[in-house]
Amino acid sequence: MFDALDGALCVLAVVAMMEALRATGGISAARRRVLWEIGAMGAGIVLAHAASGSATAVLSMIVALGIAGGAAAVCARFRIDRAPRLSCLHGMIAAAALASTPFAKPDEPVAALIGGSVALAGVALVSRLRFAVRDASLASSLHFACAGVCAVIGYAAGREAGALAVVIVSATAALISSHLTMALAGPAWPGLVSTLNGFAACSVVAVGIFAGSGALLVTGIALAIGCAASHASAMQSRASYSK
Repeated sequence: MFDALDGALCVLAVVAMMEALRATGGISAARRRVLWEIGAMGAGIVLAHAASGSATAVLSMIVALGIAGGAAAVCARFRIDRAPRLSCLHGMIAAAALASTPFAKPDEPVAALIGGSVALAGVALVSRLRFAVRDASLASSLHFACAGVCAVIGYAAGREAGALAVVIVSATAALISSHLTMALAGPAWPGLVSTLNGFAACSVVAVGIFAGSGALLVTGIALAIGCAASHASAMQSRASYSK
């Protein structure tokens, strides 16, 4: 079950990344270069992880990259990423990835592939629908609820010992801050929110390496790129507004 969840999260992270990249068409060349550098660092981490792992770890990484590539190809082919829906859910995807870490099984790539396929079909279906949460009080309540869920994840991880628990607790603290910022300030601090979510995304990369889960590793990298793109777009918009 949790391997299927990791595959589904990988698809959601890639779709959110594609949406964030498409929304940053007006950013400067310098910020675009930063995005390329983050992508190159992610590729290096993937190669290093695959080279240092066993044959099972390599297979898991190949399947994870296949899931991510398939999701990106479907987004480009059917233009799923043209109506941003998941780019505002980076923090929630990261929280779900952190919550699945204790149950991650790196030797079940088939389950991850099935979960990714189901998630991709679901995203394609939902992309045809038109809905949005326009009630500010409801959106604020949802962010408070998400902050509570992150607190539960952090508390559960904090009861364990080791470096992995420290990473998860730190990431959930950042996610709690992100959701509280969204609940109290709304969209007024997009740069801060994307920075906090980016820290959580990097933590997902770390736990993916620790758990030996290729799906979690690719999920974290996709989230990191998406958060960086959202931050670049927010800073560009702020610079344009200040002029």
